[in-house]
Amino acid sequence: MKHENADRRDAPHDALRRVLPLWAFGLEGGWLARHQAAALARAAADDSRLAGLDAALAAWNFERAPLDAAFAASALIAARRGGGAPKRRALCAALARTVDPGRDAGSWPALRDGADTAVAAGFLATRLAAPATAAAWRAKAFDFALARGLPALARAVADSLGHAPALVPAAPRVHAEIALAWEGPAACLDALAAVDTTLFPRFHALATAHCLAETGRATDALAVLRSLWRTERWHPGLSLRLHALLRPLPQADLDILPGRLFVFLYTWNRAPLLEATLESLAASRLGPARVVVLDNGGTDDTAAVCRKAAERFAPGHFDVVRLPVNVGAPAARNWLAAVSGIGASDLAAYVDDDVSLPPQWLTRLAGALLATPDADVAGTRIVAAAPGAAAVPQAADVRLLPPDGAHSVRPLVNYGPGPDLGLLATMRPCPSVCGCCHVLRGSALAGGAPFDVRFSPSQFDDLARDLRGYLAGRRAVYAGDLTVAHHQHAGAAQAKTAAARGQLRGARCKLDGLFPADVMAVAAKRDADTAWEELEIKQREVAALTR
Repeated sequence: MKHENADRRDAPHDALRRVLPLWAFGLEGGWLARHQAAALARAAADDSRLAGLDAALAAWNFERAPLDAAFAASALIAARRGGGAPKRRALCAALARTVDPGRDAGSWPALRDGADTAVAAGFLATRLAAPATAAAWRAKAFDFALARGLPALARAVADSLGHAPALVPAAPRVHAEIALAWEGPAACLDALAAVDTTLFPRFHALATAHCLAETGRATDALAVLRSLWRTERWHPGLSLRLHALLRPLPQADLDILPGRLFVFLYTWNRAPLLEATLESLAASRLGPARVVVLDNGGTDDTAAVCRKAAERFAPGHFDVVRLPVNVGAPAARNWLAAVSGIGASDLAAYVDDDVSLPPQWLTRLAGALLATPDADVAGTRIVAAAPGAAAVPQAADVRLLPPDGAHSVRPLVNYGPGPDLGLLATMRPCPSVCGCCHVLRGSALAGGAPFDVRFSPSQFDDLARDLRGYLAGRRAVYAGDLTVAHHQHAGAAQAKTAAARGQLRGARCKLDGLFPADVMAVAAKRDADTAWEELEIKQREVAALTR
């Protein structure tokens, strides 16, 4: 594989760490990618050691999100400066052209954030169908399609590229992403055959490696990723991903743990989802784990679902606790720990009632936790799996940004844009992990109420618990090479009513009130320092293993 700027030097960590403290967090996510690119462009103007790296990042961002006009414009500048192929420059120039959306722009935010997905999709489809407005709305329409699970709208975006001769070469690239999002890695591999590798060499290699790994061809995936890393070794996420493939952590032997093992679920009136979750749980490797379900005052068929599920588990390894009322998520978590008499040497997994668990989920998470002595909790990558949803990440490792004028706690949930191409399948320490499926040491749960009931009925209680541990010198560990499918929308996407949005805003205010800005500034610096140390160690190890 030969890319433009292939002879650039390794990224100089001392210079990058000074001007881009968040670089070690990676380059996934729209905000993070833009932030890094803008800061690097400014820094490269003053530091010759960074010359060429800004062009490499511009090229990468364009291939990762080609419908983004700003990324295309930056890639065009980089291609002109670095002697990129004329065909690539022409495509970047065409994609960089936008038209003013006019007064439509003012009405879009309300449609985008509203509950009526069909109205918003119709609005976008109309604009995509008109050549005069398509350029202004492609990126917004594609992002909306991925976020709301609208494959027909996503394909309309790709089809609109085919109506403009200069944009035709980009259509297979977008179709490959659509295939990964809705049809899976095998379909994406087929779609990648039509992608022009002279226009999208990085995307093609990264997506190919990911799909090969996901379809059981780990050796082939490693060969492709090694080749990509050799030309793009400046990329922090590539080093972390390659390290995870080269040095996977051993899985825990659940039968020889120092203490007891629990799996906790709490649920409220979601019997069909709970039934599917318990089926996947029973089919996984649980060893001696005792499963405890808390029926949080439900009025549906939860009790019958639990009675039926009990037959799937070993005698004495499945229990149900029924409460007369819904006490909310934080109290339910505390209740489960208390009623089980959790001890300091025990391990406890909390699992949401709307997930599908892979067979090895518990051995992998317990292994990651036990391999990290200063960690209290281990979590994993959560991917959307609601009906019709695009298979995009909902959560990965949670990092800390420095406080700003609005918030003292600024969590960066490190994922996106679009379908995961493998760069989130890494393992590293972090301040917090997603509470959808995580394993905690009993020492972090024993005594008191580890989950703050002030966040009832839900929201941020797991983050607040992790932050308290982090401020006390502990940490979380992210095992992103494990994927858990989540069958509901997550976070702010669930807040469809005024009351729900108000509850979310209230919980956000509580979170800021519990953690002072000066304390969180120190915590954010510790997180950045830890990320840099982890990156530097793993880049050296990858270099030694990839000679």
